[in-house]
Amino acid sequence: MKRAAALVLLACGSCHPHAATHPAKTTSIASCSYEVALRANGTAHVDASCGASGAVTFRAPQLLLRDLHDLPPSKSGRFAANAGKLSYSVDLATLSTRGRDIDLAAHLADSFFAPMSNVLLVPEPLTTEIPVKVHVSAESGLSYAVGLTRDKAPDTYQLMAHEIPVATYFAFGKLQQRELDLNGAKLEVTRLDGELDQSFDDVTQWIRTSANAVRDFYGAFPVPRASLSVLPIPERDAVVFGKVLPESEPGVALLLGQHATRKSLYSDWILVHELFHLGFPSFFEEGKWLDEGLATYYEPVIRVRAGLYTETELWNELEKDMPQGLPAFTTGGLEQANDFRGIYWGGAIASLVADVEARKRKVDAGLEVGLRALRDAGGTACEVWTLAEVVGAVDHALGAPTLEPIVRDHAQRGSPFDLHALFQQLGVNRDAQGAVQLSDSAPLAAVRRAITAKP
Repeated sequence: MKRAAALVLLACGSCHPHAATHPAKTTSIASCSYEVALRANGTAHVDASCGASGAVTFRAPQLLLRDLHDLPPSKSGRFAANAGKLSYSVDLATLSTRGRDIDLAAHLADSFFAPMSNVLLVPEPLTTEIPVKVHVSAESGLSYAVGLTRDKAPDTYQLMAHEIPVATYFAFGKLQQRELDLNGAKLEVTRLDGELDQSFDDVTQWIRTSANAVRDFYGAFPVPRASLSVLPIPERDAVVFGKVLPESEPGVALLLGQHATRKSLYSDWILVHELFHLGFPSFFEEGKWLDEGLATYYEPVIRVRAGLYTETELWNELEKDMPQGLPAFTTGGLEQANDFRGIYWGGAIASLVADVEARKRKVDAGLEVGLRALRDAGGTACEVWTLAEVVGAVDHALGAPTLEPIVRDHAQRGSPFDLHALFQQLGVNRDAQGAVQLSDSAPLAAVRRAITAKP
């Protein structure tokens, strides 16, 4: 399947009708290496080098230009490399002040956090076959954690050059670190500096509980290795936000409120939602509704199976919130959705419909059978698949068209659907006081019970 090359537009020269018969020979880059030295002031100094057959340039994202030092000015963000070599520094401390955006950088007390994509400039001409090695060092007294794939050499990591624009997170400074073994898979947990009411042991145990719940859903933890960075957020009292970056191994950023209680941790949905994403492929310019919709639908299901949520709470949530996605599902089309309601809840409707249709054929073989087959085929967050490939693989595993009719009828323009009637068939109703009541005499009550039953 397609790697993250789909996320990068490779530049190509235009053709002229009167061009010379023998075009100029283009540069070919064989490999690149980066020496990244981390400093206590939040600076990352980088020595980049590429072996190539001709001239090499390095490209920086526009958002980085003001915080990129030791280089000549460049409005285009491209820098010529002398003999394939370039040295520069990135001021992550200043970058972190550009806004509260972890996709830029974060400075928390005596630690720093950023995507590795904001440190490694992209070599050009770019192809999908350029291996990259990254060697990391730090000033004395600093710890660091890098989410990239480990190389055999100490303190060295690897990825492909086309993965750099979405390269995962790293942290350095004053850190606490722990590795969780999830039946052979490794989840590397890093706590950045800052105040938290909960101890690192307690936070780690909550993370383990959530990760084990996701592992049980997929039958195995979605990827062999992932990183999870906990960022303390002052004066907040719950889990604030989470996000996954997929390359070259997936990393999860988790913003955790300083005053989060044990109860708020174990009733949280964000962590399970983000960990679920690890087991599903990335898309490029399509399918966001399916990616986010599946995570929105299955997150509470996973928590019910793990004993962190009740069946009644699950169906109360879905019956109350899913209607937000109906305009996208019935009228606008899921691919046209551009807000939280259409993408997350419209996609969740699609996921519920597919799960129910699968279970109508065989009650204990829901949509997750197809998702596990997809993961077993390599369809994880580290891989870019097309929507058609995902639909084909899932429906093949289920033995009948399940996602395909939904894509056909609801992806591009939508079509009518009675969501209320589906809930009634599942035995989900509200009484006169508005409380959800579950009926075991409803036509699809067995399907409803199977959805939350452990496999």
